[in-house]
Amino acid sequence: MAAVCPITGQSAAAVAEATHEVQELDINTDEISNVPSVKEYKKLQTVMAMITKFYRDGSNKKKEHYDSMTETIQKLDEDKSMCEEQLAALDSKPVYKMHPKAKEYRTALTTELENLNKQRSEFVEKQTEFYDLFQWSKTIVEICEWLELVLDDYASKNLDLPEYMKNKVKPVPELPKEKAETWFKGLDEITYNLQESQDFFQASVDGRLNKYHAIEKDLIEAQLQVMQKYPESSARRNYIENELNSDLEYVKSNMIENPEGNRRRQKMLKNHAEFCKVLKYYKEKLRQLGYIGQYVERVYDTKYDHYN
Repeated sequence: MAAVCPITGQSAAAVAEATHEVQELDINTDEISNVPSVKEYKKLQTVMAMITKFYRDGSNKKKEHYDSMTETIQKLDEDKSMCEEQLAALDSKPVYKMHPKAKEYRTALTTELENLNKQRSEFVEKQTEFYDLFQWSKTIVEICEWLELVLDDYASKNLDLPEYMKNKVKPVPELPKEKAETWFKGLDEITYNLQESQDFFQASVDGRLNKYHAIEKDLIEAQLQVMQKYPESSARRNYIENELNSDLEYVKSNMIENPEGNRRRQKMLKNHAEFCKVLKYYKEKLRQLGYIGQYVERVYDTKYDHYN
């Protein structure tokens, strides 16, 4: 499978194709002081709104994954019910029990039911994983929304904002200490995820990703050469060849040079760099404002590295 963006779950080519127009941030967070100007505040506000939308879209996608798996399990439960009722029908009359055809049906249905139960267990495990990811993603969105409120509240109290801007500022909900720990864990995750995504886009514009795809293409072609040594009548050869050819087409499409797509990826790379700077700015500012005594970088839990 081709390398994908840690946040979007898409290839660099797909990201460039899907992102019809990427807004380039007119902001240099390195120049923003501890007490930003109104102009700098507006820029921070714009960046934070983009980050929030970024993660809200990701959360919605996780909900779709969970709903899709839930629907799959419901359909499988219907198949299980059908199978169980068929088995019950085989025992509904004494005369059925010893009939050879009943034995044949019972063997096939029992095997099918065992497979359905096994499949259901696997699906439920995946459903639980999707649910956990969705729930945590909602927390990430709440953190982003809270950061937006903190920024607005800080600006309204420390900057000479126009009256119309002050009127739009909403109160910041109280943040208990135990919740602050969760919030900062989420802030770490957002930062880590953006850094990973930034590296992905860097690799996509400096040629490293294309080299990776070239190795992948060579690897697939080597397997196809092996398949050609075996009879065309082989069912396994036909199946594996179809799978490999599908992978080959996918990696070839990712290797096609697209100047417009590259321009967009350059913008995404710059935006991600600014996202990371803004989040770093938030961490330091929140520590200064007393939301947490001493900020300590946490170890990122890769379990939640599923922003697609």
